[in-house]
Amino acid sequence: MASISKITIDGFKAFPNRFEDINLEGKNLLLYGENGSGKSSIYYALHCLLQSQVVDKSAIYFDPNASESLVNKDTNKNDACVEIQFTGSDVKYRISHNGYEETPKPPISILRELNSDCVFINHKFLFHFFSFSNSQFIDLFPVFIKDILPFILTKDESLFISQIYTEVKKGVERKGTRITKDYIQKIGKFNDELQKVIKRVNSDKPESASTIYNKYFRDNEDRQLKVSLLYDNNIDDIPKDNTSYWLRLGYRYQQVVVAGYLTKEIVGNKKELLNPVICLRIEEKQEDGTWKFIEKPQSYFNEAKLTAIALSIRFSLIDTANAIDGSFMALDDMLISLDMSNRMKVIDFLMKVILPQYKLYIFTHDKLLYASLKKRIQITNQQNDWLFGSIYLHDRDNSIDFRKCNPYPIFIEDHDSVLKAREYYVIHDYPACGQQLRKWCEDILSRLYPDTLLKVIDNRTGKTSDNILNDRIGFLKEFCKNESIEYSDFMNLKIYKDNILNAVSHYDVSSPIYGTEILSIMKILAKLDQLANGFKTIKVNHNLGIELTTDNGDLVTICIDIRSNKLRILEYQGSYQISFYTKCIVNKIIYNGIHIELDAEAYNSIYEAYWYYIGFYGCDSSINLLDILQDHGTFVRSYL
Repeated sequence: MASISKITIDGFKAFPNRFEDINLEGKNLLLYGENGSGKSSIYYALHCLLQSQVVDKSAIYFDPNASESLVNKDTNKNDACVEIQFTGSDVKYRISHNGYEETPKPPISILRELNSDCVFINHKFLFHFFSFSNSQFIDLFPVFIKDILPFILTKDESLFISQIYTEVKKGVERKGTRITKDYIQKIGKFNDELQKVIKRVNSDKPESASTIYNKYFRDNEDRQLKVSLLYDNNIDDIPKDNTSYWLRLGYRYQQVVVAGYLTKEIVGNKKELLNPVICLRIEEKQEDGTWKFIEKPQSYFNEAKLTAIALSIRFSLIDTANAIDGSFMALDDMLISLDMSNRMKVIDFLMKVILPQYKLYIFTHDKLLYASLKKRIQITNQQNDWLFGSIYLHDRDNSIDFRKCNPYPIFIEDHDSVLKAREYYVIHDYPACGQQLRKWCEDILSRLYPDTLLKVIDNRTGKTSDNILNDRIGFLKEFCKNESIEYSDFMNLKIYKDNILNAVSHYDVSSPIYGTEILSIMKILAKLDQLANGFKTIKVNHNLGIELTTDNGDLVTICIDIRSNKLRILEYQGSYQISFYTKCIVNKIIYNGIHIELDAEAYNSIYEAYWYYIGFYGCDSSINLLDILQDHGTFVRSYL
């Protein structure tokens, strides 16, 4: 089975008309849309269709007169629907007022199996995780029964766990005045299955909540956390605060005062179904190695850390090793409470752990997040696996007069500048091609250069501003020399910039010479883009050591501070090297074990420090700096 190729929405939520503009063709999706534009409606369309395998509410959702109706208020259709297709198949999986349908009927229905592997997370899910006042204790059962258990099958894969709970909630089954054995067994099965889920969260395996949080989401300076859930068979007649309880059938009690004494009495005269309680337990590692129990996490931690904890718990329940083909994770504005550094931690986790096995459908109203994530995807050369685009509300019809109408969503695909340039070149629209090539060139240089070549300081005011494109291209020769890159491939870029990339130069567009120059600059930029993609950043401690050996065999360590925990590395012609534009301060020398403190010596390049000290001590100058740079006893090359 392949991945989703096409999504069709008609008369559902924000879509009054038939909408089939998003042709995924098996790709991942990154979609920007302002609030109210319809992006969340796409998220809920997928959710509604998948969840029809657990609870089919189509008769309600697609009935315009029902209180829970999701039919668009402006549609004039009676057959509102949501429909998807998969690559390599003509089967349409559809939900409407007729219920769930598969047309033509396939030999094997795959949507039910797919539902157990798909994941939906939005901002509401995260809000419900910690929407407790400071005086309350956290009970996560409502979150589990609504957003997690409908996607997890029982061990024998006969039911989704939430379906057992639904059956139990229908009421106590009786034969005469006795509770049936089957009913008690259903309660027991639910508790048993939920315990298995809790154990997955609490395990000591790499996919446990604690491991995910500490490995992917914790700042290096922050303390480690133990994240666990409690689901114990406590049988208190009157539930206690911060105590977990199984689903059980019993009498409900209340506290009363009798003759001045506090006692309990039964409420009603029959047994009731008493809801479970799942408690969250957080422990924080202290400096002495002990663990401190955090009684009220919602008061103790900030929103970013609470979000990270919630995501760690949800991600711990994803079986990335055994996900079936076509599995996807849909994420709708789930990172709005995080700053950009914490967002990128989540993005790193998604790209490294989730993406290899799942399709990602990411919906956001944050333009900065959209742009940052898109750039991250482009830097890793994965853009061909993604569909980028934006969704907007349009309030004009398709008539020749563009008459005002009820707003409806439209999707606009966001092509890369290079892709747009190639499309324009093919149709000989050279002015448009030149404009896109200019954007592509600007993007390449912004990824290629260090900040010192991208910014200029006004000596009069001290303000910093961006260098213009002409200046950036002018720096290319110096940049290539410093980074030991062959410049001849790019030397004509300045000429083509004046002739092609300047907007005012788009004349005589029918000339074959113009087309030839366009092709030439495309070739140059393609090579330059490949060079920019050869840079990577690795995490290190800012204090590093250059390990030298003199001709006499003496050991010398040059202790440097690069003032950052990130080191930029260039891969060029099959080898790695540290970027020339790595500033450092030399603060100490260790000569044969003897520490020599220095006044801080600043160098504009780590290579300037390296060359100075190999000359000073008479060391081999042919060694790649990457092979002798250590990070607290570990050679930096091992991080590659």
